[in-house]
Amino acid sequence: MSLKLVSAWIVGGILLLLGVWIIQNLKLGIGVSEFSYIFALLIALILFLIAGLCWISVAVATKHEFV
Repeated sequence: MSLKLVSAWIVGGILLLLGVWIIQNLKLGIGVSEFSYIFALLIALILFLIAGLCWISVAVATKHEFV
């Protein structure tokens, strides 16, 4: 594996960790508006999607590298 593939894999893991951290600490309650709650959910969803794209691109590049 090249350094680019490993770094994309690690970046995907970090993005997933950040998305989970946002979701874990998110609570709709006093001091949190519905807009900020939905906005935080969208940010976490975007982080999940980008992490998935990183991992998919690593899998495709690895398949093309070893085939």
